[in-house]
Amino acid sequence: MGVVTNGNHNVSTDTPDILTLALDIVSHAANIKALLGSQNLPAPNFLAGSPELPDTPEYAGLRSKLVASLEDLRLLVVGPRTTMRGLMGSSNDLAALQVAFEFDFFKTVPVGDEKGIAVEEIARKAGMDAGRALQVLRFLCTHRIFREVKDGWFAHTACSAAFGKDENLIGLGQYSMDDMFKSASSTADCIKASPQVSDLVHSPFTTRLGATMFDYYDKNPDKAARFAKAMAGVTTIDRKPNVLSDIFPWDALQGTVVDVGGGSGHVSLALARRFPHLFFRVQDSEKMLAEGRRVLKEEDPAVASRIDLQQHDFFQPQHPGGKGVAAFFLRHVFHNWADADSISILRALVPGLEASPAGTPILISDRVLPCLDDGTPLHEERAMRRQDIMMLVGLGAKERTCAEWEALFRSADERLELKKVHGQGQTALLEVVLRK
Repeated sequence: MGVVTNGNHNVSTDTPDILTLALDIVSHAANIKALLGSQNLPAPNFLAGSPELPDTPEYAGLRSKLVASLEDLRLLVVGPRTTMRGLMGSSNDLAALQVAFEFDFFKTVPVGDEKGIAVEEIARKAGMDAGRALQVLRFLCTHRIFREVKDGWFAHTACSAAFGKDENLIGLGQYSMDDMFKSASSTADCIKASPQVSDLVHSPFTTRLGATMFDYYDKNPDKAARFAKAMAGVTTIDRKPNVLSDIFPWDALQGTVVDVGGGSGHVSLALARRFPHLFFRVQDSEKMLAEGRRVLKEEDPAVASRIDLQQHDFFQPQHPGGKGVAAFFLRHVFHNWADADSISILRALVPGLEASPAGTPILISDRVLPCLDDGTPLHEERAMRRQDIMMLVGLGAKERTCAEWEALFRSADERLELKKVHGQGQTALLEVVLRK
């Protein structure tokens, strides 16, 4: 038996059968094709104009089952040595991507031009030699990132075109291949230097770039602007605010949601559009709020009037909430901080909870990592644990399992209680209350 069913997930066994896996792949692929057909959606392809795939739980579930079987079958038929050899060599793949992003290959190759562009022209615009440009492009073509339409001429594929027409995704690629790729290479050096401590100061980012992430972006506004684009790009892939709207009963709240560390307020803005009965107070530094003011000026006044911007350091005690506070909301805050700092953030919220009506929740939008044998497919767990390593590299921080979240709450205040986890994994929202 290659795959066993556990709820809505496929869990690989330790002794799978390659033919069973192959048959599973056929079955899952047929289900996906049937779903696309039932919605009159065209099939995806590798060309630059390939249609967008459905962004629905139904499609995601079918895709997950197919990918799980595909990965297991490939590992079995390729074998462990070749698999490990490929993984160890993946730094070379990233090196090619680094060049492509740094030298603007994604924008230089024209989107929508199937005739392509000569490598000599790409190299000229990049300010580099054609020989190395050709090496990089031909390697990326093996990942179906660009395609060589004739000898030395390159056009976009679906993968490269997605970045060629989106400045935020280009920012994400540049940030990932510059700041984070460089920092990742210093991870072992960081651990050797501080074998028992991991935090903002003791992070690979600080080890490699000589400053904490926050100080580095304060000193390098051009890199900070790129980082902001990168975070906007991420929200188009796996941090979409609409998912947050669907997993929690916001309709049941009344009053003001305090968005702690809410940046420019883009998430509060999305929620305010969806839930017109709610008000929002976005708290962050003046630098982040300035961008929020600019955005609100362009917003529908009926929505903007329900959003207040307030300068606040979330390490400082929260202002008494009063009867009007519906919830304290923190989105992707805690995964940026090691346990000691996260405990300080939680403790700073307690005065606001104590001054609010009983049952006023802290709503934490963050990942909940899977526990052992909980049925999460390995490729989905890998995606979450990749983010966990990213937090380690950039900030000396981490993502957390449900048990680790509960331990964090108890360490901050014995009265903090995890009431419910809404959603799961990548899109979880933890509802925490203060027992009075």
